[in-house]
Amino acid sequence: MKKVVLYLRVSTKGQAEDGYSLDFQKEKLLAYCKAMDYAVVGIYSDNGYTGSNLKRPGIQRIIEESGTGKFEAVLVYKLDRLSRSQKHTMYMLEDVFIPNDIAFISLSESFDTGSQWGIAMVGILSVFSQLERANIKERTFDGRKGRAKEGSWHGGGTHPIGYDYIEGNLVINK
Repeated sequence: MKKVVLYLRVSTKGQAEDGYSLDFQKEKLLAYCKAMDYAVVGIYSDNGYTGSNLKRPGIQRIIEESGTGKFEAVLVYKLDRLSRSQKHTMYMLEDVFIPNDIAFISLSESFDTGSQWGIAMVGILSVFSQLERANIKERTFDGRKGRAKEGSWHGGGTHPIGYDYIEGNLVINK
């Protein structure tokens, strides 16, 4: 029986609401493990962390525990849950997983790095994860820029001090 750890991640509240919630990922991964007769020996999650870097407590625990023999595979719902950076994905594969004989399995993309084809597929698909991250960043910037040109508040966290945000407009709070 293969010992696996599950890795779950969402970066935003919207992502959690759009079907990638931690509970959704966990449910799908546990069902897969049951079907494959895998023993789940750990569940690591990062709620509210971007996939653009590795500064996440859950992924750091996986890195730290990779050489201990605790698990033989890391299972994610989708490749971009591991990382949205090709560099970081390849680091995890080539410097963390492969040297420690740990397979990386993505449920959605149906690959397993236990084979050379699986490793190649991760490399190819990580390019698209990185591209999607860049597109999201660009669309967000363009949207904020457009709102600023219209004289509207461009968003971004909390509204400015001295204003209330009412029905899409900033209103002076006397």
